[in-house]
Amino acid sequence: MSKNINLDDKKKYETALLRVLEYYNLITPADTLMDKFKIICPFHGDVNASLQIDLKDNRFYCYGCGMKGDAREFVKYMENMDDLVSWLKYETILNTTHVSDYKIQPIEVETPERLMELAKRYYFSLPKTKWENEKDTYLQKRGYTPKVLKKVGAKLNPNDNYGVVMPMVDMGEFRGYVCRATNKEVESKRKYLYNKGFTRRNTLVGNYDKPWVVICEGYMDWLRFKMYGVNNVAAILGWKITPIQVEKILEYTDCVISALDNTDTGRQGTKVLKQYFNVVRFKFPENAKDPGDLDTFDFMKSWMETVDRVRKKQPGIKHKNWR
Repeated sequence: MSKNINLDDKKKYETALLRVLEYYNLITPADTLMDKFKIICPFHGDVNASLQIDLKDNRFYCYGCGMKGDAREFVKYMENMDDLVSWLKYETILNTTHVSDYKIQPIEVETPERLMELAKRYYFSLPKTKWENEKDTYLQKRGYTPKVLKKVGAKLNPNDNYGVVMPMVDMGEFRGYVCRATNKEVESKRKYLYNKGFTRRNTLVGNYDKPWVVICEGYMDWLRFKMYGVNNVAAILGWKITPIQVEKILEYTDCVISALDNTDTGRQGTKVLKQYFNVVRFKFPENAKDPGDLDTFDFMKSWMETVDRVRKKQPGIKHKNWR
């Protein structure tokens, strides 16, 4: 596909990496080209397209073998030549390779608004799951009922590793989705997979507009409280609350029940909460790690003991007005 053509030097070097990729038959005009994309790396036994191509900056980087550089270095690695000989080869490629048939599309700027729109499209395009008809799913094995899964909008996800997807709703506003690992090997590396662009810094999952709010760490902890009828509960998606999360809660209340995990980090997180709020610690059973581990008996026993702690701290408070 090579032929001699007269080229403006600026144009030639602006499309240097594209010309090199065409020369080595690594792409064709039939490919849909964006400013950035991945191809099979020719420098190692790649099977999953790990070579990142940046046509705008004429740079490449392989996430598999670590090879990186510009268009000239690409030629050097392909030909296994020294600098001078590879430079001559590189110039020959640029001067003889025709690429006018390629249509390069700029990548859309990934603004927060754009990323949120993509998150909504993904979650809301999935069909609703009829949990009452499902058996032995990950969430049901964890003890979550079809009723609460339907209530929060949990759905089965067409992903072998992250088989459950759930919306993150902050005081009624959709803020993204989270997928839960349902494969044990994947779970050991990363339990939760959030939509691109999501940040926990300014998000609380749940409601927090009553006189007392329960603060927990993870989505599954939040879901456990919801299942047992505690609705004024918010997950901070970590053990340490952020300044923006603090401000959002203080708009409604300065009284908090800390259900952060029964671990060293959970206790550290509770100390942080005490810097901003009037705090009562959730009464965990001795060997329980987090609310998501509790069965019905242990949860209800812990909850009622926690309610008694709140009442002692604030006599006369009516339970129904803050649960």
